[in-house]
Amino acid sequence: MEAYRATRYVIRPHATTGGVEQVLQVGRLHPALDAALLTRGHHEWAFITAWNPGSRPQGKDENQRAQERLVAQLVAGGWVPAPAIGEAEDGSWSEQSLFVPGLPRTDAERFGRAFGQVAVLVGRTGALAELLLCGEPALVPAP
Repeated sequence: MEAYRATRYVIRPHATTGGVEQVLQVGRLHPALDAALLTRGHHEWAFITAWNPGSRPQGKDENQRAQERLVAQLVAGGWVPAPAIGEAEDGSWSEQSLFVPGLPRTDAERFGRAFGQVAVLVGRTGALAELLLCGEPALVPAP
């Protein structure tokens, strides 16, 4: 779990983030992001990926296909994911990820399970960002 806590969760510049890059960290407040989200009516968010299920490295093509399925499911559910990347502080690894404004934590957990993730980062405006453990992968696909 320490690796997850030490990760830099980087949201690429996007309309939902005020058009600037935002860096999230577990256990921290993110007032600039909160302000940008509130102007768009969002009070919660999730940072998720389909890469490397179970924290086991996969090939780039396999990871990319899984990420495309995740994006398709999010968009089909009416969510607007923003491009993001999770990266080690020392730069030793990174994973393509998605920032999803407005995604409730229950849905974030469900997507995380469906894509075999150990945890997802979730937050609410005015609150600390937190790791949400996803547990065992679900037997049914995410919504």
